[in-house]
Order: sequence, then C-alpha cells, then structure tokens
Amino acid sequence: MQAYLIDSSIYIFRSYFSLPENWHAVESGYPTHAVYGFTGFLLDILRQKQPQHLFCAFDESLGSGFRHQLCADYKSNRELPDEALAFQLNACRQLCRVLGISEMASNTFEADDLIGGVASKVRQANVQPVFVSRDKDLIQLVQSSDLYWDFGKSQPKSRSQLEAELNIGCGQMADLLALMGDSSDSIAGVPGIGAKTARELLSHYPDIDAIMEHLDQLQDLPVRGAKKLADRLDAHRDQLFLSRQLATIVTDVDEAPGLQEIGWQGIYQDAFELFCDEMGFGTAFTGRANQLKQRNQSTLTR
Repeated sequence: MQAYLIDSSIYIFRSYFSLPENWHAVESGYPTHAVYGFTGFLLDILRQKQPQHLFCAFDESLGSGFRHQLCADYKSNRELPDEALAFQLNACRQLCRVLGISEMASNTFEADDLIGGVASKVRQANVQPVFVSRDKDLIQLVQSSDLYWDFGKSQPKSRSQLEAELNIGCGQMADLLALMGDSSDSIAGVPGIGAKTARELLSHYPDIDAIMEHLDQLQDLPVRGAKKLADRLDAHRDQLFLSRQLATIVTDVDEAPGLQEIGWQGIYQDAFELFCDEMGFGTAFTGRANQLKQRNQSTLTR
C-alpha cells in the first residue's frame, strides 16, 4: 500500500507561470489559471493511481515559521503573495476538500515538514510513502523503501536511483545544502564552497559533523583548494551549522495527520461542480470527474 504525499506549491506555481490567464473567478474576477492546472494535476493522479491515501501540503509560514525565528534572512528573497495569488492558493486548498483529499498548512511548519511528519507516521503503519515533488530539499526524506516522483516529468524513483543520479546519499542532502548554500531559500552556506567541492567532501565523510572533526585531515584530500578548506570551514563554523538547521526538514510534527486521516474520501461531486462554476471552468472537468465517480462505484460493487 502507498500514500502519495504531494508538495502542492510546486505544481500550483508550475501552472501559475506556464498557463495563460484564460479562466477567472465569477465573483472576484481574479485569474484562476493556477487552480485550473492544479485541478487537472490532481485528477490525473486520482485517475492514474486510484490511491487509497494521499495528502496535499501547503505553505503558509512565510515570515512566521520557526526557521525565520532562527535566521531573519531565511527566505528573505521571497515576496508574500498579492491578493490575486493568495486567492488562487486558498482556492487550491478548497479544491482538495471538494475532491476528498486531505490537505494542511501551518503557520509554524513548512509544507516539507508536514510531508516529513506524515511520512514518519505512514511508515509506522507499514505503508510506503511516495513523495510527489520536484524540490531537491525533499530528497533528504527518502528512505530505503520510499519513492520520489516528479509527476509528469519522470517515473517514481527509489533511493538508490536518486543517489546514483545525484552522486550523494539522500540523507546527506541537508549537509550538501549547508556546505554550498541555497540561494532560493537564502541559506548562506560556506563562501567559496560550491556543489562540486561539497559533494567531494561528503564522499569522504558522512556529514558536516565528521568533516568538522577532521579539519586537520582535509589538506590531504584530493580536492581542489584542499589546503584552504579547513580555514574556510572553521571561520564559518556557526554559519555552517545554522545553514544545516535551516535546510533540515523536521519530521517530528505532532499536528501532521496520520494514515487514517489521509484516506481518500472520493469526489464530492455536487461541491466539485459548484467549485468549477465559481472558478470559471464550466464543464471542463466534468467528464473526468464523472469517470472517477463511476470507477469508484464499480470498485465498491465488486
């Protein structure tokens, strides 16, 4: 049995930036093209996988999350959504509810943390997590029996496949980001250490703790600029460990739902049709939703 854990923002923003503004909410007049794309995305997953369990995580912690309390610069390059975008993000949460899909956002934890919390709970129930995302940060969550799936771009990948592609252990991803930094999240990292050097260091040591314990040995590594690495790392010790703390996904999230709470409830057909009318979609998704309804009914009568 599998549980599909969806990093919603990735697929909402893919539609937001790629689709034309051909659809508008009836009452507000705001564009709804991101909602349109996300609707098609979710219906495709429901049709292809007929999942028993799935969960959509959303972000609402920009500026208020625990990482911002640790570092004021964290994600300082991100702007809060304007009213039109906020409308679409809220509509996508409403969409999940009318499709019978469990969804959640938190003012403290990011979507990645919620996904990490749910993953821990479903593993305890002997269910396989399938991380649906294209965000490199989430790769750190992938354990030996898990799958990682960039829906629409590739087939689900195992941990061994990811590690062969990335030339790094999935569990080392937070250490990699801590060393090289992550400009998309305003994580500083260590100046002068790029992706290649960071990977080389992590090929010799399992994590940054081990690296920092063996600074006296770094000069002998077959790594470009090895003689200066120890001084560079030592000079930015606090920044390095803070960067890892910012890059590490939390999995001990009490408020994250468990397996029983993320069971797919089936589409609430009348509510979904009303939602589509309000979003200006008309009957664009009616046929696909009806097929899912019929398939669910036929499954129940077997």
